[in-house]
Amino acid sequence: MSPKARTALLLGALAAILLGVSAAIFLPSATLQLVCRHDFRSAELTVSIDGEVVHTEALTGTVRKWFGVLDKTEGSYATSLSVGAGRHVVGVRLRAPGYDRVRSIEGEFSRGKESTLSIDAVRGLSLAWRGAGSGGAAADPPSAAASVFKYAGSIVMTIFGSIVSASIGVLVQDYLRARKARSDETGEIRPPRSKIAP
Repeated sequence: MSPKARTALLLGALAAILLGVSAAIFLPSATLQLVCRHDFRSAELTVSIDGEVVHTEALTGTVRKWFGVLDKTEGSYATSLSVGAGRHVVGVRLRAPGYDRVRSIEGEFSRGKESTLSIDAVRGLSLAWRGAGSGGAAADPPSAAASVFKYAGSIVMTIFGSIVSASIGVLVQDYLRARKARSDETGEIRPPRSKIAP
């Protein structure tokens, strides 16, 4: 194998490796957007994915006068978490003085897309996907960041694909040259080229 073919083979292998790495980088995992509404002065929110705790946060609420007489506590919280693509069970636990509830919900998460989970902790604890059916992320539109990543990823993949294609072309040319050189060395009789008489 000629040095040129070795270089092409090395470049092709390197491009294939970088292609796999760029696919993992430029195609981000799914995003889980949590939006919580509660009526506690202080509480602790714990979120788990498939039984593994991925997020814990202390929540606080504001006490307001209702009709100028009764105290009413209101609080809200929102955050975004990265989730691997695929089907997962999201568990939510809310603890406050005299209160401890756990709920879970299943959802389908698509790479590069965002799903919003609404947590309602007023008079109980309930979970619901916002803007989607029971599948979670299926009906959510991709975010602007996901679109940029998708565009950048397609450019990188096109570049690496061109490198692989050029490397294969060099290897094929090298193979044909080597085959021709071997046939010349073995002294194969070739039909003479036709000459046109003047």
